[in-house]
Amino acid sequence: MVASALDRPTLLPARADLCLDYANTRYWRGTEPATEELRTFDDVLAWHGSKQIVAADATAALAAWWRERPRQADGAFAEALALREALYRIFSATSQAAQPSEADLDTLNRALARTPSRAHLRHTDTGYAWQVPRLRPAVTDLLAPVLWSAADLLTNTRLARVRRCANDKCLFLFVDDSRNGTRRWCSMSMCGNRAKAHRHYAKTRQG
Repeated sequence: MVASALDRPTLLPARADLCLDYANTRYWRGTEPATEELRTFDDVLAWHGSKQIVAADATAALAAWWRERPRQADGAFAEALALREALYRIFSATSQAAQPSEADLDTLNRALARTPSRAHLRHTDTGYAWQVPRLRPAVTDLLAPVLWSAADLLTNTRLARVRRCANDKCLFLFVDDSRNGTRRWCSMSMCGNRAKAHRHYAKTRQG
């Protein structure tokens, strides 16, 4: 099963903002401790499966390969988290009109150099996807659509719309698609209302 699922051509979507979804798997970053979704490599694989990045059998084949090799899985987990943190720092910086560090950009560029080549497009029921000849059991193949979306976002005018939640306890990353481009909160129902309640409380005490 592993060989057949990984050795045949595979479709990988190019989903906008997928890199931010991945960066946000650690959230409430302004609190101590932050909330962590990815505690094991199985969690990375589960997140990958939930996004339907590749066919279910290919995801299962990748998971089986790493479960048979726990030492490689430990290294893959460390690499997956390092890539996530580099992506968070990169887009956190750009959201504040700052330049990402050269070290983080180097991390992203080295990972991009190891992803499958985006040479062939295929039409699917939901749009278009990149067809790669095969998937290797490597983090850069597993997270290829995440890494591609980071590169695409950094080179797109939508980069100017990347925001970091104004709640200093949250710091969630998102793309502001509001008409006037002034959205401040990841969610008005959560962080926005909390800020309003805090201002009201402060004003009442001052009064």
